[in-house]
Amino acid sequence: MDTLIAETDDGAAAGMSYVLKEEAQLAQIWNTQDQTGHECAIQEIADRFSGVRQRLEGIRALADTAWERFITLTLERILSDHLREFLDEIGEEMQTVTQQLTEVDCEIDRIRACIYDRRRVLAEKITLLESLAHRTSTQNHLSMMLTRVEGLESYLLGRKDVPPQSYEMHYKRHTNAPGDLLYLRVRLLTTRIASVAANRSRHLGELDTGLTESLLEIEQLKLSLATFIARIECMSDISRYWLAYLDIATEQTVP
Repeated sequence: MDTLIAETDDGAAAGMSYVLKEEAQLAQIWNTQDQTGHECAIQEIADRFSGVRQRLEGIRALADTAWERFITLTLERILSDHLREFLDEIGEEMQTVTQQLTEVDCEIDRIRACIYDRRRVLAEKITLLESLAHRTSTQNHLSMMLTRVEGLESYLLGRKDVPPQSYEMHYKRHTNAPGDLLYLRVRLLTTRIASVAANRSRHLGELDTGLTESLLEIEQLKLSLATFIARIECMSDISRYWLAYLDIATEQTVP
């Protein structure tokens, strides 16, 4: 929707008031404080990502150690008749790993929620900026300003070979230089607002793209978690099998 600016001096004056309101609105949509707040939020997300990756490395070390002991020592403990004690030890280790996996999983979900919230804020700001950026056609405004300048120039210089559109603007009516200048100022300001809003919207779109990439990292972390969880579940299933086996074997040996 184009900014409402009539071709009359009164319309230009009213348009100036409207432009001032648009400038105030533009200044509030995304200012330095918003940019700083966003950068702080992104840094916090990055720090939390780093913390999650460090914890996953620790979990990997625990899971690898438990898995290696499990697959190499189970048969030995069966032969030495100490399988139950060994499985109890492994079970405690798996509980520790499972607890840490749960904590990391919750932290990843919290990070994802923060990312979604930042994207929501950006989407709201972009919607407001696009309404300002698309409210006027820059090319259309430039054409209208050029016509007004040509007519005003011809009138002031006393030229008669003016285009019909300029004639309608400056000869058919009484030319008012201050009014023409006000009209041009309003058009220039409106065009500048549209240009700034478009650039700012593009900038926020780039920020949103960065957040989208962070969501891809979330999925990668979730895949790593799934790998660890699958290994722990495998160990748990095998442990339950051997414990059930020991219970059955014990019952059969009891007179």
